Amino acid sequence: MRAELSGVTVFTALLLSGLTVGSSFALPAPSNVTITCDSYGVVVAWTSSGLSENASFTLRLISNNPSPDIFINTSSHQCNISELLQDTGFNHYLVEVKARDGEYESPSADSKKFSFNLLQNADIHCNLTFPPVDLIPGERQLFFRFSNPLQVYRHTPALRNLTAAENLRYSVFNKEARTERTEYTNFIPQFECTPESKTCEGNVSFPEEQEEYCVELSGFIRQTKLEETKHLCYRGSLRPSVPIPIYLIPLFIFLACCALSLAFFLAKVINRKMKERSLSNLPGFLDKIPNLIKPLIPDPECVEKYLQVTPVTIIPNNDDISRSSSPPDPRPRYSFGQDDFRKEPEGGEVEENHTGPYGNGAEMSTGGLSSGYDRPHALIEISPGDTVDAYTTRRAL
Repeated sequence: MRAELSGVTVFTALLLSGLTVGSSFALPAPSNVTITCDSYGVVVAWTSSGLSENASFTLRLISNNPSPDIFINTSSHQCNISELLQDTGFNHYLVEVKARDGEYESPSADSKKFSFNLLQNADIHCNLTFPPVDLIPGERQLFFRFSNPLQVYRHTPALRNLTAAENLRYSVFNKEARTERTEYTNFIPQFECTPESKTCEGNVSFPEEQEEYCVELSGFIRQTKLEETKHLCYRGSLRPSVPIPIYLIPLFIFLACCALSLAFFLAKVINRKMKERSLSNLPGFLDKIPNLIKPLIPDPECVEKYLQVTPVTIIPNNDDISRSSSPPDPRPRYSFGQDDFRKEPEGGEVEENHTGPYGNGAEMSTGGLSSGYDRPHALIEISPGDTVDAYTTRRAL
């Protein structure tokens, strides 16, 4: 009898413990736990069913680092865990997700292991996107330029705790040297870019002429890979180009000629407008006499280079003849003030007649000025039979 009671007691205890355990896992575990990582962070997402509106989820972040695990509570079906990742360049991570609804808790569902380090043993390797690349043609070579990823992704989880000595190492492949995947172990960098540079630049030579020139770029920062770019192609010629000044100098000369021609044309137009405006301001009767407003241009006259002086005969006035007791001297007088010299008939000394421009003193005081003139007058023959009354330099004899 005691043995039967003992067996019933054990069965009841086992039944109660099974009910207790079953009640604690009455919720189904989340499913489809996925990891999405890119250049700027990591997001965990999952699905669940059979939960009330008050259900919540508990996430546990596990890394190969000996640091303690990190727990997160959320009511959403996804969570950004970027800020919780430390030393991403050297670790890999795993996320466990449990559902909790009131007193009940579901079993955990695990994500795949992920890492930003290509050398870590992980199911998902998170890479960085290569920045956009600009291609610039040169002489038998193709230049490329892109923003420095060390600055673009400086504050992202992938480059957390990055040191100043860690640079970007990258290579450029043409179409023939393309590889399906660039592993870190066989990667041979051709170029480096330091964190201080805002842009990274380089060039690839193409000694042979081609229809198009295509390149691909790939690189690493620490052990974090930058994804290979797609085909970057340039269609055109890489032959040596003509220097720009050869085109600019003729262009500048042409523009200068055009500017001078335009200025000359505008000057003529303005001048014509000003003349028309000036003519419109003249009185109306002048419009019928256009010759009055034209400038008078004298006809050219022929003037002899050497002037010939001809003697003229001075005919004295009647008043002068009546006042003079001596007969008039038939010798000619010159109108250009030449000195009058007299010679003795016997060939003696030459007697110089010292008279002023208006005669001697006696003549200045009395003779020749009583007629009302301040200087002596005389009749000068200009042409045969044509005389004129004019001043003389001295009184006629």
